[in-house]
Amino acid sequence: MVTPARPHAIELAPTRFWILHVVRAVLFAAVALFITFSRDHSAGLGLTAFGVFALVTGIVIGALSVRMVADRATRRLIIAQAVISIFAGTAALALRETGLGTLLLTVSIWAGMTGLLELYAGYRLFRRSALSRDFLIAGGLTALLAVVFVLVPPDFQQTDGGLNNAPLTLTSSVMAVGVFGAYAAIMAVFLAIGGLSIKWQKADEIASTEESE
Repeated sequence: MVTPARPHAIELAPTRFWILHVVRAVLFAAVALFITFSRDHSAGLGLTAFGVFALVTGIVIGALSVRMVADRATRRLIIAQAVISIFAGTAALALRETGLGTLLLTVSIWAGMTGLLELYAGYRLFRRSALSRDFLIAGGLTALLAVVFVLVPPDFQQTDGGLNNAPLTLTSSVMAVGVFGAYAAIMAVFLAIGGLSIKWQKADEIASTEESE
């Protein structure tokens, strides 16, 4: 998951950056599970789930990055993402009764801005840090979410027979909320593996150093 460090690599956080990955993974997993087990996939539910997720993520990750990211420029990029998340989450919660258009607009803007910032962080660290690949993949997935939300048709509706001939209606809001839940689940798995990989890599390096001494 984490690419090998190259010559002249910079260390974003000697032993603790993996915590940021794992915390983000837990937050993504929480919203993914909430959406998965919720029978209501309305725009209001989507705005509430996204709003709480973005607000909590922005506050927690922004606060943790101050102490756990040593590289100043990368820390600023992460804090910028956190600020955007806080604003997007607050807007989503404040406007949760306004419907599908707000959900599509809010998530697409949030995903586009934070995804591009994370892609830039990965590009900036290319050939200098083992974390570059993690930033690039996470940023790419988030930017892709923005594209998908832009392409979701706002007036889509299709009714099928469903189970036991009970009507099952697929709407734009169901699609949008489902896509966000799937994205959150993928990010949770990716970040959890990435975070644990960093932790185990550090543990192996420490063990190797001790053995050489």
